[in-house]
Amino acid sequence: MDRVLANYQTRLNSWRLEDFKGEFPSEFLGDLNQKFYPSGVAKSFYGLTVVAFIDPESALHQRLCDFQNRHRTALELAGLDSIFSFLNPLSFHMTLCDIVAAPNPPPLQLVERVISSAREAFPQLGLYPKLSCQLTGLGADASLLMLAQFETAADLECCLDLEKCLKAGLGVDERSFLGHVSLAYFVQAPREDLKHIKRTLDPFSRESLGLFPITKIDLCYFRDMNSYIPLMSFDLRDGSFSDYSSTLEIATLQ
Repeated sequence: MDRVLANYQTRLNSWRLEDFKGEFPSEFLGDLNQKFYPSGVAKSFYGLTVVAFIDPESALHQRLCDFQNRHRTALELAGLDSIFSFLNPLSFHMTLCDIVAAPNPPPLQLVERVISSAREAFPQLGLYPKLSCQLTGLGADASLLMLAQFETAADLECCLDLEKCLKAGLGVDERSFLGHVSLAYFVQAPREDLKHIKRTLDPFSRESLGLFPITKIDLCYFRDMNSYIPLMSFDLRDGSFSDYSSTLEIATLQ
Protein backbone atom coordinates (compact mmCIF):
# COMPACT_ATOMS: atom_id res chain seq x y z
CA MET A 1 0.00 0.00 0.00
CA ASP A 2 1.23 3.49 -0.84
CA ARG A 3 2.79 5.23 2.20
CA VAL A 4 0.47 8.26 2.02
CA LEU A 5 -2.60 6.04 1.82
CA ALA A 6 -1.27 3.77 4.59
CA ASN A 7 -0.65 6.75 6.90
CA TYR A 8 -4.13 8.10 6.21
CA GLN A 9 -5.65 4.69 6.90
CA THR A 10 -3.78 4.41 10.21
CA ARG A 11 -5.09 7.81 11.32
CA LEU A 12 -8.62 6.92 10.21
CA ASN A 13 -8.50 3.57 12.01
CA SER A 14 -7.81 5.36 15.30
CA TRP A 15 -11.35 6.76 15.03
CA ARG A 16 -13.11 3.40 14.69
CA LEU A 17 -15.92 2.89 17.18
CA GLU A 18 -14.44 -0.29 18.62
CA ASP A 19 -11.26 1.60 19.57
CA PHE A 20 -13.02 4.64 21.05
CA LYS A 21 -12.01 5.13 24.69
CA GLY A 22 -14.51 7.83 25.63
CA GLU A 23 -11.80 10.49 25.64
CA PHE A 24 -12.72 13.89 24.23
CA PRO A 25 -10.91 16.89 22.79
CA SER A 26 -9.85 19.65 25.15
CA GLU A 27 -13.02 21.71 24.65
CA PHE A 28 -15.02 19.17 26.68
CA LEU A 29 -15.55 20.30 30.27
CA GLY A 30 -17.34 17.68 32.32
CA ASP A 31 -20.56 16.92 30.47
CA LEU A 32 -20.40 20.07 28.35
CA ASN A 33 -18.72 21.04 25.09
CA GLN A 34 -18.47 24.21 23.06
CA LYS A 35 -21.04 23.17 20.47
CA PHE A 36 -23.99 21.68 22.37
CA TYR A 37 -25.76 21.98 25.71
CA PRO A 38 -26.36 18.76 27.70
CA SER A 39 -30.02 18.99 26.61
CA GLY A 40 -28.90 18.51 23.00
CA VAL A 41 -29.68 22.07 21.93
CA ALA A 42 -26.96 23.53 19.72
CA LYS A 43 -24.93 26.38 21.19
CA SER A 44 -23.93 29.38 19.15
CA PHE A 45 -20.63 28.38 17.56
CA TYR A 46 -19.28 30.43 14.68
CA GLY A 47 -16.79 29.98 11.91
CA LEU A 48 -15.76 29.59 8.30
CA THR A 49 -15.05 26.32 6.55
CA VAL A 50 -14.84 24.70 3.13
CA VAL A 51 -17.03 21.61 2.85
CA ALA A 52 -18.50 19.14 0.39
CA PHE A 53 -22.19 18.76 1.20
CA ILE A 54 -24.03 15.47 0.72
CA ASP A 55 -26.53 16.21 -2.06
CA PRO A 56 -29.94 16.11 -0.31
CA GLU A 57 -31.50 14.69 -3.49
CA SER A 58 -29.04 11.80 -3.69
CA ALA A 59 -29.46 8.15 -2.75
CA LEU A 60 -26.43 8.54 -0.47
CA HIS A 61 -28.20 11.24 1.54
CA GLN A 62 -31.23 8.99 1.95
CA ARG A 63 -29.00 6.14 3.14
CA LEU A 64 -27.32 8.48 5.64
CA CYS A 65 -30.72 9.59 6.94
CA ASP A 66 -31.80 5.98 7.33
CA PHE A 67 -28.50 5.09 9.02
CA GLN A 68 -28.89 8.00 11.45
CA ASN A 69 -32.50 7.07 12.23
CA ARG A 70 -31.55 3.46 12.96
CA HIS A 71 -28.85 4.71 15.35
CA ARG A 72 -31.33 6.97 17.07
CA THR A 73 -33.90 4.20 17.47
CA ALA A 74 -31.35 1.71 18.83
CA LEU A 75 -30.03 4.26 21.33
CA GLU A 76 -33.55 5.23 22.42
CA LEU A 77 -34.44 1.58 23.03
CA ALA A 78 -31.27 1.21 25.08
CA GLY A 79 -31.98 4.37 27.09
CA LEU A 80 -28.84 6.05 25.74
CA ASP A 81 -30.26 8.70 23.40
CA SER A 82 -29.85 11.59 25.89
CA ILE A 83 -26.07 11.24 25.54
CA PHE A 84 -26.25 12.46 21.91
CA SER A 85 -27.60 15.31 19.82
CA PHE A 86 -28.43 14.19 16.29
CA LEU A 87 -27.54 16.63 13.52
CA ASN A 88 -30.02 18.06 11.05
CA PRO A 89 -29.55 15.95 7.87
CA LEU A 90 -29.41 19.16 5.80
CA SER A 91 -26.04 19.83 7.44
CA PHE A 92 -24.46 16.49 6.39
CA HIS A 93 -21.07 17.31 4.92
CA MET A 94 -17.39 16.43 4.77
CA THR A 95 -14.93 19.15 5.80
CA LEU A 96 -12.08 19.72 3.35
CA CYS A 97 -10.46 22.80 4.88
CA ASP A 98 -11.06 24.34 8.30
CA ILE A 99 -10.56 28.09 8.50
CA VAL A 100 -11.77 29.37 11.87
CA ALA A 101 -14.19 28.16 14.56
CA ALA A 102 -14.99 29.63 17.98
CA PRO A 103 -17.84 30.36 20.41
CA ASN A 104 -17.80 34.01 19.30
CA PRO A 105 -18.26 35.41 15.78
CA PRO A 106 -15.02 35.88 13.85
CA PRO A 107 -14.01 39.53 13.33
CA LEU A 108 -15.69 41.14 10.34
CA GLN A 109 -12.28 41.95 8.84
CA LEU A 110 -11.34 38.26 8.91
CA VAL A 111 -14.59 37.23 7.21
CA GLU A 112 -14.06 39.84 4.51
CA ARG A 113 -10.42 38.75 4.02
CA VAL A 114 -11.37 35.09 3.65
CA ILE A 115 -14.14 35.92 1.17
CA SER A 116 -11.75 38.08 -0.85
CA SER A 117 -9.09 35.34 -0.86
CA ALA A 118 -11.62 32.64 -1.80
CA ARG A 119 -12.96 34.79 -4.62
CA GLU A 120 -9.48 34.65 -6.15
CA ALA A 121 -8.51 31.12 -5.12
CA PHE A 122 -11.62 29.10 -5.97
CA PRO A 123 -11.61 29.71 -9.76
CA GLN A 124 -7.94 28.65 -9.85
CA LEU A 125 -8.34 25.32 -8.06
CA GLY A 126 -8.37 23.22 -11.19
CA LEU A 127 -10.63 20.30 -12.05
CA TYR A 128 -11.09 17.09 -10.08
CA PRO A 129 -13.76 15.35 -12.17
CA LYS A 130 -13.43 11.90 -10.58
CA LEU A 131 -12.83 12.78 -6.94
CA SER A 132 -14.76 10.44 -4.62
CA CYS A 133 -14.55 8.31 -1.50
CA GLN A 134 -16.50 5.53 0.16
CA LEU A 135 -18.44 6.14 3.39
CA THR A 136 -17.61 2.91 5.19
CA GLY A 137 -17.46 2.13 8.89
CA LEU A 138 -18.68 3.89 12.03
CA GLY A 139 -16.27 6.02 14.02
CA ALA A 140 -16.33 8.23 17.10
CA ASP A 141 -14.47 11.17 18.57
CA ALA A 142 -16.53 14.17 19.71
CA SER A 143 -19.23 12.82 17.40
CA LEU A 144 -20.53 9.61 15.88
CA LEU A 145 -19.38 9.66 12.28
CA MET A 146 -19.04 7.76 9.05
CA LEU A 147 -15.45 7.26 7.93
CA ALA A 148 -14.30 8.29 4.44
CA GLN A 149 -12.19 5.59 2.79
CA PHE A 150 -10.18 6.08 -0.39
CA GLU A 151 -9.72 3.04 -2.60
CA THR A 152 -6.47 4.15 -4.24
CA ALA A 153 -3.55 6.39 -3.41
CA ALA A 154 -4.38 8.48 -6.48
CA ASP A 155 -7.88 9.22 -5.15
CA LEU A 156 -6.52 10.29 -1.77
CA GLU A 157 -3.74 12.37 -3.31
CA CYS A 158 -6.31 14.30 -5.37
CA CYS A 159 -8.17 15.15 -2.17
CA LEU A 160 -4.96 16.13 -0.36
CA ASP A 161 -3.91 18.25 -3.35
CA LEU A 162 -7.25 20.06 -3.21
CA GLU A 163 -6.80 20.62 0.53
CA LYS A 164 -3.28 21.99 -0.07
CA CYS A 165 -4.53 24.41 -2.73
CA LEU A 166 -7.34 25.61 -0.47
CA LYS A 167 -5.00 26.18 2.48
CA ALA A 168 -2.53 28.08 0.31
CA GLY A 169 -5.21 30.19 -1.34
CA LEU A 170 -7.01 31.02 1.91
CA GLY A 171 -3.86 31.49 4.00
CA VAL A 172 -4.78 28.92 6.66
CA ASP A 173 -3.19 25.79 8.08
CA GLU A 174 -5.64 24.17 10.48
CA ARG A 175 -6.07 20.43 11.11
CA SER A 176 -5.02 17.93 8.46
CA PHE A 177 -7.74 16.32 6.38
CA LEU A 178 -9.29 13.16 7.79
CA GLY A 179 -12.47 12.42 5.88
CA HIS A 180 -15.70 11.86 7.80
CA VAL A 181 -19.37 12.81 7.95
CA SER A 182 -20.72 13.53 11.43
CA LEU A 183 -24.16 12.19 12.36
CA ALA A 184 -24.51 13.02 16.06
CA TYR A 185 -22.50 14.78 18.77
CA PHE A 186 -21.88 13.59 22.28
CA VAL A 187 -23.55 16.05 24.68
CA GLN A 188 -22.61 14.08 27.78
CA ALA A 189 -19.48 12.08 28.47
CA PRO A 190 -20.49 8.39 28.29
CA ARG A 191 -18.44 7.27 31.29
CA GLU A 192 -19.85 3.94 32.53
CA ASP A 193 -22.24 3.79 29.55
CA LEU A 194 -19.41 3.49 27.00
CA LYS A 195 -19.50 -0.32 26.78
CA HIS A 196 -23.30 -0.25 26.48
CA ILE A 197 -23.06 2.32 23.68
CA LYS A 198 -20.53 0.19 21.81
CA ARG A 199 -22.66 -2.94 22.16
CA THR A 200 -25.73 -1.04 20.96
CA LEU A 201 -24.00 0.44 17.93
CA ASP A 202 -21.80 -2.54 17.04
CA PRO A 203 -24.33 -3.89 14.47
CA PHE A 204 -23.84 -0.64 12.50
CA SER A 205 -20.09 -0.34 12.91
CA ARG A 206 -19.03 -2.02 9.64
CA GLU A 207 -21.80 -0.86 7.33
CA SER A 208 -20.92 0.72 4.01
CA LEU A 209 -23.17 3.46 2.65
CA GLY A 210 -21.45 3.56 -0.72
CA LEU A 211 -19.78 6.07 -2.99
CA PHE A 212 -19.62 9.77 -2.12
CA PRO A 213 -18.82 11.69 -5.33
CA ILE A 214 -17.17 14.98 -4.29
CA THR A 215 -18.40 17.13 -7.15
CA LYS A 216 -18.77 20.58 -5.56
CA ILE A 217 -17.22 22.45 -2.64
CA ASP A 218 -18.69 25.37 -0.69
CA LEU A 219 -17.14 28.09 1.41
CA CYS A 220 -19.58 28.36 4.32
CA TYR A 221 -20.18 30.56 7.31
CA PHE A 222 -21.76 28.75 10.24
CA ARG A 223 -23.57 29.93 13.36
CA ASP A 224 -23.91 26.49 14.94
CA MET A 225 -23.47 22.86 13.92
CA ASN A 226 -26.87 22.81 12.19
CA SER A 227 -26.65 26.17 10.41
CA TYR A 228 -24.33 26.51 7.42
CA ILE A 229 -24.61 29.46 5.03
CA PRO A 230 -22.90 28.96 1.63
CA LEU A 231 -20.93 32.02 0.56
CA MET A 232 -19.54 30.65 -2.70
CA SER A 233 -19.16 27.34 -4.48
CA PHE A 234 -16.89 25.72 -7.06
CA ASP A 235 -17.81 22.78 -9.28
CA LEU A 236 -14.87 20.36 -9.36
CA ARG A 237 -16.09 18.75 -12.60
CA ASP A 238 -16.42 21.75 -14.92
CA GLY A 239 -14.83 24.65 -13.00
CA SER A 240 -17.97 26.75 -12.73
CA PHE A 241 -17.85 29.26 -9.87
CA SER A 242 -20.76 30.85 -7.98
CA ASP A 243 -20.35 33.76 -5.56
CA TYR A 244 -23.30 34.22 -3.20
CA SER A 245 -21.44 36.52 -0.82
CA SER A 246 -22.08 39.53 -3.03
CA THR A 247 -25.82 39.22 -2.30
CA LEU A 248 -25.30 39.08 1.49
CA GLU A 249 -24.77 41.87 3.95
CA ILE A 250 -21.69 40.37 5.58
CA ALA A 251 -22.17 42.28 8.82
CA THR A 252 -25.49 40.47 9.36
CA LEU A 253 -23.59 37.18 9.68
CA GLN A 254 -22.04 38.32 12.95
